[in-house]
Amino acid sequence: MGIRCLTTPRARTVIPKTRRRKRWSWSGYYEKTGRGMAWGTLREAVHLFETKSSPNAERLAIDLGCGAGRDTFYLLRRGWKVLAIDNQREAIRRVRSNVHSKDRPRLGTRIASFERTSLPKCDLVNASYSLPFCSPKHFKSVWSKIVTSIRPGGRFAGHLFGTNDEWASLSDMTFHSRRQTASLLRNFRIEEFQEKEWEGTTSSGRKKHWHVISVVARKL
Repeated sequence: MGIRCLTTPRARTVIPKTRRRKRWSWSGYYEKTGRGMAWGTLREAVHLFETKSSPNAERLAIDLGCGAGRDTFYLLRRGWKVLAIDNQREAIRRVRSNVHSKDRPRLGTRIASFERTSLPKCDLVNASYSLPFCSPKHFKSVWSKIVTSIRPGGRFAGHLFGTNDEWASLSDMTFHSRRQTASLLRNFRIEEFQEKEWEGTTSSGRKKHWHVISVVARKL
């Protein structure tokens, strides 16, 4: 997706170039990561919609970098319409194969990289551990598309990687300081902001120092 990948300390993404295995099993990766709970940022955003916004049966969420669908399925269960986007055909195949039949009419899917796809007007953009894998040369335009796509009163929920992250030296990924993150969110009211660093592992079991900024924000 400029964003070729999708990772998390416990879940998504392809390993960056310098750490990538010679043979990567997408099937094994999705089996390992696809059954987790929806990420906390998404759950909080949905909670805020349900408690602080007027009811709206037509709400649309875009799940950027949907992976095997853990966030997409949560949104569908809560009654949302969802456009799930990922540049891996296997990810979209799994989402479409595993969606509950009653939710299928509210699911749209798209195989595309973030920098090359258009985004429709929506109420929520969810980007769980996907945006850091956008190339710096594309990040500004991708973020602009995200901001433009969210209707006033809509929300962004997702994660950015901080500048102390172990992968911060990789030139094909994007990292943000606290100040840079605040600048990105100048058109939003921040509702949740957590910055954490810890020693953990990637989805493939490799040790890694994580620096993650978790955000839920409402567009003004």
